[in-house]
Amino acid sequence: MGIPPTRRKLQFAGNSSYVLTIPKQWIKKAGLQKENAEVLIEEMDDGGLRITPADGIDQKDSLDEQIIAVNENRSPNEVIRLILAAYLASTPQIIIKSLDDKPLQMEHVLAINEICDKLWGAEIIEETETKIVIHDALDPSQLKLQDLIQKSWFTAKNMIEKAYKYIFENEENAKSIVHNAEKTLDKLYYLALRQLYRASSKFVFATQIGIYPMEIIDYHLLVKNIERIGDHAEQLVSNKPNEIKEMEKLRTLAEIGKSACEEAVKAFLNDDPLLAQTAIDRKIQAKEISESYDIPCKELPLAKSILRIADYGSDIGELVINRFLAKKKDKEIIEFAREK
Repeated sequence: MGIPPTRRKLQFAGNSSYVLTIPKQWIKKAGLQKENAEVLIEEMDDGGLRITPADGIDQKDSLDEQIIAVNENRSPNEVIRLILAAYLASTPQIIIKSLDDKPLQMEHVLAINEICDKLWGAEIIEETETKIVIHDALDPSQLKLQDLIQKSWFTAKNMIEKAYKYIFENEENAKSIVHNAEKTLDKLYYLALRQLYRASSKFVFATQIGIYPMEIIDYHLLVKNIERIGDHAEQLVSNKPNEIKEMEKLRTLAEIGKSACEEAVKAFLNDDPLLAQTAIDRKIQAKEISESYDIPCKELPLAKSILRIADYGSDIGELVINRFLAKKKDKEIIEFAREK
């Protein structure tokens, strides 16, 4: 439980400063009882002040281990969800054990190995017939969220480009590259989610990974959209028919969808609302063009995935504009210039 809100009086302490007493309970919790301990005082965007220990707070906020009991009545999907939940909670060690000391079923073992392949830093360090132990040795404070975003987008963009190589140029090797990259993107996505979940309960941690607490929702939406872009790139290579009749029409849509995503992510990273509006316009353009095309039924899954990629780029663009307007502190009217 945190410290409840309390009213405290400021005490004048000279020509240039005032003194404010800090609750003793928080001092102990933060480990600041030692002589000459220091704190950091930071002004927030909303005008408030944030006080944190100069050397940081002990970030231990989860159990040392989490035990997941398994029997024949617990489905593999449920086991995967529980492991993922424990990982997102930054649990250092996850133990999956048989509830009745019977050997773990093979479907459970396969599911456990499958989810471990998608969790960065999670390694199986012990495996017996009745128990599997997953250990997580990552130091989350050393991973900047911006770096994860950059790597996630680089991976998703590479998946789009290789999917196009497979569809439009029949480059067979590109298909396997997309499937393998999808696993990497999942790893980056879950790792970014874990960082954001931790930041939402530990504001000092948010600063350590390079974001403000009020940005957590924005970054959550961003990484989710990037992950979905990769999903549809993977669907493109999975849904390719043996023969494509409307190759050039699909290629036109594909390039517009890719541009929408590139511009939107760049706009987010550079806080550029004009470029974000351009990304949104790309999505509108793709939709209008697709409605004028007569796409054969067997090629519709490709067109739909391409349009969804453009949609996610537009969603990121809208997010950029929302962020920009939320930061405005005056009544200036914002106009988005478009080239005719």
